[in-house]
Amino acid sequence: MKPLRSRHLLFRSLSTGALHTWQTAGADAVPVHDPPLAPRDEAVFLLNIAAEVEHSLMVQYLFGAYSLRDPGQFADDKAALVRDWRKAITTVAREEMGHLVTVQNLLRSLGAPLSLARDEFPMNTGFYPFAFRLEPLSKNSAAKYAFAEMPPIAAAEGIDGVAAAEIDDISKRADEDNTGQPVNRVGKLYEQLQTVIKSLPASEFSAGSVSQQARFDEWGLGQHDILILSVGKRSEALDALNKIAEQGEGPVTTAAAADPGSHFQRFLNIYRQFPDDNSWQPAFLAIEDPNVRTSGMGITQPEARLWAQLLNARYRRLLMTLRHALEIEAPAQTDLKGTARGLLMSWAFSEMYQLRSIASLLFTLPATAAADEKRPAAPPFEMPSSLSLPTLEADRWRQQSSMLQSAEMIVATLIALPATRGADFLKGMAEADAEAAQIANRVGSQ
Repeated sequence: MKPLRSRHLLFRSLSTGALHTWQTAGADAVPVHDPPLAPRDEAVFLLNIAAEVEHSLMVQYLFGAYSLRDPGQFADDKAALVRDWRKAITTVAREEMGHLVTVQNLLRSLGAPLSLARDEFPMNTGFYPFAFRLEPLSKNSAAKYAFAEMPPIAAAEGIDGVAAAEIDDISKRADEDNTGQPVNRVGKLYEQLQTVIKSLPASEFSAGSVSQQARFDEWGLGQHDILILSVGKRSEALDALNKIAEQGEGPVTTAAAADPGSHFQRFLNIYRQFPDDNSWQPAFLAIEDPNVRTSGMGITQPEARLWAQLLNARYRRLLMTLRHALEIEAPAQTDLKGTARGLLMSWAFSEMYQLRSIASLLFTLPATAAADEKRPAAPPFEMPSSLSLPTLEADRWRQQSSMLQSAEMIVATLIALPATRGADFLKGMAEADAEAAQIANRVGSQ
């Protein structure tokens, strides 16, 4: 079934102007609505896709980084590579988080609802880069990520330091990793967004919304590679879109496109360095697209399944806490200590670290209880059933308490297992959750 977000889309060829279905659209086609949308509606539609893309890329990149083995298992030269790859990919994922938050600011500026959804790229709309897939890092997946982040000049005309034959190999490997389907450049979405935003009158942008937007001093962790950009007018919206695209692709000129800090260049380096002769295995050969169901790629080994369920519970709380924080108006002062927004933000950051620890542990556990099981488990990052917040603020804090209770039930079951791994980690989590639940109950009752 065609997803709701895409069922009214046709595809217009930029070269001929002809309309096509997605099955027959050429590489130069862009999605258009039938019937057409008003410009503001079109901008909001595309920003929702951007939110889904940034969220999905962040999760897939994190999965790839977490799938890398402990560098201590390798000789010095290989260990250095693995450390560099993990650092590069986590840096990119952190920057994608910044992109996701900036997209929320863009939505807020247009008076649109926030969106933390994560479409699993069900069809080739021309804007989703590739089919959602949680997979261990490989040369093919690195090529897929590099192609998705590639600047247009590289795709069309080549780029300094990247031979045409290498671009061809990247494209071939990317399509192969995407079940044979063509991979789209992420930058294509931002190019279309800039075109639509330029057509909007200045009155569509709300300067007053800035007080309810995320700020760099709140979310940037003091690291200036993270883009958290406020948007109160059209010029700021265009600047934000341009900077997001440039951080992914690098400056779009032949002379400057090989920006070592761009997402494209980081993944290009990994693609070049990753072995393709099976001489060594940098990543765990874990199950792909893991879940906590009992069929398909389900994690069924009892302890691993509980850890996977706990990761899903923490992931849910991260998303809901981020959403809750962004619904509270920022105080005028820079120091958020003692404010509800500051408290929620500290909880969101804490969940990020919890997820990293649980994900790393999952790769050390078997996926199933079968005696011959050689595949490790892996973090499922399954989306919650709903990302909706209650209407009343008091009920949002009650939801915080309920999420903590749900996680605590899993923690208690894990602690009760004989010789469970990470017992001290779990006890620390339980203590922190109990304190957070008391705070949520107190704030919610005020």
